[in-house]
Amino acid sequence: MEQKIIGNRYQILESIGTGGMAEVYKAFDTFLNREVAVKILRAQYTDDEGFVSRFRQEAQSAARLIHPNIVNVYDVGRDDDSYYIIMEYVKGKTLKELISDVGALDPMTAVIIAHGIASALKHAHSRGIIHCDIKPHNILLDENNNPKVADFGIARAITTATMTYTASVVGSVHYLSPEQVRGEKISAQSDLYSLGILLFEMLTGCLPYTAETPVAVALMHVRERMPLVREVNSEVPPVLEKIVAKALAKDKEERYATADDFLQDLEYAADVLSGNIEYNEKDRVFIAENSPTIADAALDETIRIDRTAYADQLNHHDDGDRADELKKKKRIKRWLIGAVVAASFLIIGLFSFGVIGGPEVEVPDVTGKTVVEAQNILAQAKLGYTIDEEYNIKVAPGNVISQNPGAKRMVKEGRKITLVVSKGVELGDVPNLKGKRLTEAKAMLKASRFDLGRVSYRYVSGAPEETILEQSVAPPAKLPIGTKLDVVINIKSDQVVLPDLVGLSSTSAKNKLNDLGLVLGKVNTVVSKEPDNTVIEMNPASKEVVNVGTVVDITVSKNVESSKPQQSQYVEFIVPAGSDHQEIKIVVVDDTGTRVVYNNTHKPGVRLRQQIEGTGNIRVQFYSNDKLVEERSL
Repeated sequence: MEQKIIGNRYQILESIGTGGMAEVYKAFDTFLNREVAVKILRAQYTDDEGFVSRFRQEAQSAARLIHPNIVNVYDVGRDDDSYYIIMEYVKGKTLKELISDVGALDPMTAVIIAHGIASALKHAHSRGIIHCDIKPHNILLDENNNPKVADFGIARAITTATMTYTASVVGSVHYLSPEQVRGEKISAQSDLYSLGILLFEMLTGCLPYTAETPVAVALMHVRERMPLVREVNSEVPPVLEKIVAKALAKDKEERYATADDFLQDLEYAADVLSGNIEYNEKDRVFIAENSPTIADAALDETIRIDRTAYADQLNHHDDGDRADELKKKKRIKRWLIGAVVAASFLIIGLFSFGVIGGPEVEVPDVTGKTVVEAQNILAQAKLGYTIDEEYNIKVAPGNVISQNPGAKRMVKEGRKITLVVSKGVELGDVPNLKGKRLTEAKAMLKASRFDLGRVSYRYVSGAPEETILEQSVAPPAKLPIGTKLDVVINIKSDQVVLPDLVGLSSTSAKNKLNDLGLVLGKVNTVVSKEPDNTVIEMNPASKEVVNVGTVVDITVSKNVESSKPQQSQYVEFIVPAGSDHQEIKIVVVDDTGTRVVYNNTHKPGVRLRQQIEGTGNIRVQFYSNDKLVEERSL
């Protein structure tokens, strides 16, 4: 990918990031002479026409967002089968990397970063754009720690246009709002909930919810009490604890209504932290004033403990007089407890298998539903559930793959239905194949559960011969298991890669072979509809690796229908600016058809002179890296 030209304009310089959805490269805009970032979507997202249409629409909408805290989108386009986005290049690190490096941020730094993100959300929401995937991985920090929100519109396109989720979505589960987990309509307040999680993480250095599986984490957003910030980090000022609690209310009606409200409270907190106002000052509106704090939680716990202690005092009155009686009953109690426990397990087992219990009910079909939807449907049928999880490439993460017992079976009320829930696409770590021989690389790919893709060859002086020079995705990166990785292998110094001669004239084919140190062998002629002397077959085949001096036989056409007189003329062409290795093709289109008369690799600025022969109306087309650069009529 490196040194490739995208859109006949953006020169790829180096890879700067990768993920399940796309690869990101640093590039140079040859038109405006500036550095940019190029995000190229993976092939798995480009097969669905509906997704592509939605993606372009959302990305173009995002391109209209101009704000200092938003990574600007400059361009959206397609190059061959690749869809790309050209974005502002931000030199720095992600918010996730900063938290991983230093842990909890100081309160003022956290407020400043959160303020920048909230400001970006306010701008986007006012234009009807919801991000849907606010997480620290999508917050870029420049060299001065100014935040810039990336991927506006892109996450929305993926969420709404396709059900093919990847680990990038699963990895976002820690920042999902309850309504996103439940599959309900997403609003601007969903972004504000995610920003609340970010502020929690910045202030504590950790996430509010963690569990063994993404599904378990997602359900915690719906069911579990949100921990208060100062329960995790007691050094956090109460004013920030209230702001986080307000942002993370499970009921949208109790959250901040708008990003502007969030901004107002962050500015209030900044004034408190800087000493400009007192926390209890009454002439400033603090929207989160009534949000819970750790003091409220402690009061609830104190009341509960005091009530328990009072009950214990009543129960222990006159215990001394009853000591002897209790000793006599101990042995009997032990036996009874054991019997009760055993009987309980037996009864539970009978209930679970539907042997005993209440009336029978029909098991509803919950396959394809989200876990939350399945839970509600089963609850209405007076049934419980248990969860098993497995990877599945076809079913979205968090959705039910199968159930046992199956739909329409009759079981007792209360029976637990086993739900097999998808964990989505399984990702694997991309192995480092550079410098390895092909046999070793195949073994490494098999061990990592990847497949070998296209193998191409090139000679690079000084690099180990017969070893891999490049791979299509370089580590560190994670890709879906089964992904094909293309490799480029360095051949020996006395070898060449046989070019494709088909479509060339016999004279051009001979010249091309001579340039590579190869020898033209037998020239067979067959009657064909192709123009006279056009190569239609070759032996050995193109792209084979052969030794210098190898004899190559060709078969050329004899067009019996050619009756018009041929014209001959020389044309000149200068290789355009771009990569150092451009594949130049000169194609002739005339009354007898279309054929390639020149095909070779050159650097920018090289002047080419080629004899053109044709019949009737003749057009000459000049291609660089399979892109039409110029067309002339003779």
